[in-house]
Amino acid sequence: MRGPSHPVRWRVSVSAAALLLALIGGAAVAPAHEPASQPTRRLKVLLVVFDGLRPDHVTPALTPRLHDVATAGVRSTRHHSLFPTVTRVNASALATGAGPAGHGILDNSIYLPDVDSMRALDTGNGKVMMHADSVLGGRLLTAPALASRLRAAGMRLMVASAGSSGSAYLFAGGAGVPTVNPELVLPAALGPAVTRLVGPVPDDASPNLGRNAWAVDALLRVGIDSLDVDVGYLWLSDPDHTAHGTGLGSIMADSSIRAADREFGRLLDGLTTRGLAGRVNIMVVSDHGFSTHAGDAGALRARLGEFGDRVVVAGGAVYVRRGGTTVRDQVLRRLRQSADVGAIFTRSVRGRATASGTVPMELIGWEHPRASDMLFSADWSHDANGAGHPGTTRQSGVAGHGTTSPWDISATFVAAGPAFRVRDRAPLPSSNADIVPTILHLLGQPATPTGVQGRPLLELLRESSATPPVAMRDSTSALDEHTRTVLYRTRVGAHWYVDSTRTIRR
Repeated sequence: MRGPSHPVRWRVSVSAAALLLALIGGAAVAPAHEPASQPTRRLKVLLVVFDGLRPDHVTPALTPRLHDVATAGVRSTRHHSLFPTVTRVNASALATGAGPAGHGILDNSIYLPDVDSMRALDTGNGKVMMHADSVLGGRLLTAPALASRLRAAGMRLMVASAGSSGSAYLFAGGAGVPTVNPELVLPAALGPAVTRLVGPVPDDASPNLGRNAWAVDALLRVGIDSLDVDVGYLWLSDPDHTAHGTGLGSIMADSSIRAADREFGRLLDGLTTRGLAGRVNIMVVSDHGFSTHAGDAGALRARLGEFGDRVVVAGGAVYVRRGGTTVRDQVLRRLRQSADVGAIFTRSVRGRATASGTVPMELIGWEHPRASDMLFSADWSHDANGAGHPGTTRQSGVAGHGTTSPWDISATFVAAGPAFRVRDRAPLPSSNADIVPTILHLLGQPATPTGVQGRPLLELLRESSATPPVAMRDSTSALDEHTRTVLYRTRVGAHWYVDSTRTIRR
């Protein structure tokens, strides 16, 4: 395993730079030389994802470099992951500016009967996602991606990711975007140049030191030095990669946070070396929060196998293939009997749920043509684990995310750079769907084009003199003979944010 490396000055030949640009269809630019000698790089916006980093873990002790940026720039404690609070739902939001109702990636596993009528697909597998995209005629993502919008405006985006290959593919917005991932390099012809500039792929590990360092090197040496991109996307796979197995507050999980922060610091140092410090607008987010597990909702999904091929289970979604409402109601009864299950959602008809005691899917931004007959979240509590970290969900395993718990929904957001306010706090809710429209605004592009569901976060910008919109809280209840579920949301203008749900058994 290769550990974190130190910045290295690389020279890229004219022919190598020309080849890289030809591979992505870019216009000819001067070849990259030593970073310090190149003061006119195009990079304007940088998005960094710390997979699974809770906002309460952005502290001087755990993340000194990120904490410094948060202190100097803008920091939010009301940033939202989109439900289901899983990686590929939010990677797709960061690629498109839409939630699952817009981009169509409804969970970490998805049911696409046109691709496979019998089982759900693993969105973490890049080859599976590329095959699905091909079968669907390039419509795996059903909302336009940021990269395609930038391409039309003569700008370039590149993704460097230490996460799964499927996550990287969706984070990039599909094919046609330079993507460097340990298991997926696109276009494929870029592979030899990546190996030459960045080196061989390190082994997967927890903490994922080598691969996170490799991804940072890829963004610096391939994206900035060679491709000279306008927008860089970086995905660091920790703390999620480590905390799933070792738990919140464990020595290994905390070590993974510190190590990921060191890589973020090395990225900042690389920008300084390249003359980009103070010129690039940086946004740092996490795709979701994190909770301790103390339940068995995962086993419940397995027990739904008793329905055989009458249903397909994809994450928390249940699709009824045969049996109609009779089978649907049988599954609902099974879900309601489980103490591990919290909120249940069903399709909406004229604003009402199709099954009593459930919440309409349209209220959580999940009403897509691919949506299932029902969707459920594991229940949760504020209980703390042995290390003192609050937030417990009734799921299998050690720790994770995916539910409507506020500890899973609450995500990290930090922004700094010439466009952002300094030493400020973000008072309004935001979500991962708001990142793309904000980037578009920063680049002088229309921030709310067709397919974008998020809002540009204008209240965070120095240029903005408009009165910030008002946040209004709202709740919706669903009752049956056994439970009462309340959905809590906040509205900012025309945009709704899911804050949490609460299910009370009676």
